[in-house]
Amino acid sequence: MSDAPMSDGRPARFDESLMWDAGLRVQLLDEPRLFEWQHHLDRLLVAEGAGHLVHDLPVRADGRGAGLASRPWRLDPIPFVIDAPTFQWLAAAVVERMSALEIVLADLYGPRRLVRDGVVPSDVLHSTHRYRLAMVDAPSPERWLTTYAVDLVRTRDGVWKVVQDLTDAPPGLGYALLDRSVMARVAADVHARSGVASLARYPGLLRRALASASPAESPRTVLFTGGIDHPSYIDHSYLAVQLGVTLVEGADLVVRQRRLWLRTLDGLEPVDVVYRRLEDPGIDPLEVGSMGTVGVPGLLLAVRARGVTLANAHGAGVLEEPTLAASWGDAVRHLNGGPLRLDRYDPATDVGDGLAMTPMLGDTGMSTGEVVVRLFATHDGERTSVLPGGSGRVLAPGDDPRVPTACAAKDVWVIGSTLAPLVVPPLPQVDFGRSVPTRAAAALYWMNRAAERAESIARSVRVISSRIEQDPGLGSLDGGRWSDRMQWVVRSLRRAPDEASDLPGLDALYDELSRAADAVADQIGVLLTEATTVREFLSVTTGRVLEQLARRRADLRRHVVVVDDLDALLTDFAALVGLWNESVVRGPAWRLGDMGRRLERAQILLDMAVPGLTGAVDDRDPVDASSTEVMLAANESLVAYRRRYRSDVEREAATTLLLRDASNPRSLAACVESLAAHAADAGWEAGVVLADTARDAMVLDLDELLPTVQAAVDEYGRAVVARWFAAPVSPMVVVGRS
Repeated sequence: MSDAPMSDGRPARFDESLMWDAGLRVQLLDEPRLFEWQHHLDRLLVAEGAGHLVHDLPVRADGRGAGLASRPWRLDPIPFVIDAPTFQWLAAAVVERMSALEIVLADLYGPRRLVRDGVVPSDVLHSTHRYRLAMVDAPSPERWLTTYAVDLVRTRDGVWKVVQDLTDAPPGLGYALLDRSVMARVAADVHARSGVASLARYPGLLRRALASASPAESPRTVLFTGGIDHPSYIDHSYLAVQLGVTLVEGADLVVRQRRLWLRTLDGLEPVDVVYRRLEDPGIDPLEVGSMGTVGVPGLLLAVRARGVTLANAHGAGVLEEPTLAASWGDAVRHLNGGPLRLDRYDPATDVGDGLAMTPMLGDTGMSTGEVVVRLFATHDGERTSVLPGGSGRVLAPGDDPRVPTACAAKDVWVIGSTLAPLVVPPLPQVDFGRSVPTRAAAALYWMNRAAERAESIARSVRVISSRIEQDPGLGSLDGGRWSDRMQWVVRSLRRAPDEASDLPGLDALYDELSRAADAVADQIGVLLTEATTVREFLSVTTGRVLEQLARRRADLRRHVVVVDDLDALLTDFAALVGLWNESVVRGPAWRLGDMGRRLERAQILLDMAVPGLTGAVDDRDPVDASSTEVMLAANESLVAYRRRYRSDVEREAATTLLLRDASNPRSLAACVESLAAHAADAGWEAGVVLADTARDAMVLDLDELLPTVQAAVDEYGRAVVARWFAAPVSPMVVVGRS
């Protein structure tokens, strides 16, 4: 497919257009088809569960802000194509480079010949924060580099050059796998018939490489992320799912007895390997002096004590220091006696040559652009393997190739039949079904509580708005008594103070409904923010629903939602509940999430009961009758009521159905039964006692039932947090000196 011969061990000329035979060219450069592909690529990036992460997520359930700015990227439908011979040469160069840099790191932190002989300038090395003095003459890690990435460009004359080495926490592998996943689906026929090298086996190979970094027979590996605020969080979360390892943040980990432990619902579990996606300056605030709370105090102490292995090793990021980049070629020659195959790209001297252009799809049609290609490698202790593909990033005019500003990516296709498939021996099977990080369980708990509250407010707004549309005179009936009561109900749902409005009649109710829509948007924000941190517990289809909710939330914030939009929003919530119940394994994580949902539903019924079900009532009065119907409809029970009683709505029967009837899944009694069952399944005696207290209160009169159940539900919620989410405290008395 290519006429790019090898000369002196390197490609003499590389022209991407020569990689494409006539048939492939027609299929990959068909402009109308490309626009169709672009539409599907955009949609599938959302469907893979990443789309909702690029929206503004302002707050978490515990009140912390989620400083996640919008970071969308678009995948160009035209892949960057490399033929097998060219890729094999590049892969060999990457393997060579990774091996040579491993030797450079060992010297910089060991004998320091490069510094002593003046190859690496001592003043520059010691002035950079990336050089970790604590690692000098410390026990050397078994491996400095488990993973490695390198950015490459090709000049207009076809020469490949290195832009930068990525040795600290090399980002982008998750993006590359995600981009290939959606590209292979959109261009399935072309992808299948063109002999594109598969990436499917690479996650297994990386999993094996990470395991080999530890002496443990069946090591526990976690992927360490900086959390939702990290610029590469999508990359981290997707990669964790593909690897089948636990995604952890600093709060999930703790050092005890010079070992690293994972905080889980069942207690502390040992961690053997940390695949860190968090950059070196942030991993241990005790030694690195990092800002914030993303790191793990004492982590490096545990590493030096061989209580855990870091991949990559602490200090490996010194090779990314720009002021030293020009020294590494000389350093390799000094230690190895020979040059590397790939030269470094120097913008100061290479700018005249220019970079090669590659075809891409612009907003208005076909165009061309410069591309940086990132290749990935991993070392398993015996050999280095290079991902047969990679991630391309399109440069905007004037871009520094090291830091592209454009959010445009390209899938990298390696085409040819000479590539041997990667064979990965299986690791011993381990069941981590009960291993649920405490932070993840808390996120699922608050996610479900926010979802239930948002759904309930949205349904109430929809029911009340629809009732006004159907009977406009209802709002002013009897001096606006119905409007006043509906305002009270809605304020109770959004947990706002009950205070009189300065607006007259229906205007006050419309204002309250507008505030309620804002409350729905806020709760969806909490839901989405928590969901982003527990991707490994949620299905891909759930990601699609979350994306829809993010779009609905944006509309709510712009106040462009009508009744029909609320119907669609409620459908999204129904889909979310269905996926939660049918796609999440019924283990400890699901149990706590469902506890949150049942607690919130119980609290919602209690919030609505006082304004909606108490006080003097005349079932023949149109205001009272309509209010009771709203209560039933807002709790998805009006159809059940009519099917059962086949009569006009009566307050006493409605109260029984909503509060006391455990056969109604929307009732307070049903919520209490579920809470009792969850507590019993968890072996949580205190929770069983509280649920029994609420259950026994169901036979009391309403004026006793509501406060008794309210107290039990409140205490149950506090006890859940204390039992599973609160870190234990051992108080110490500090005695002052006289």
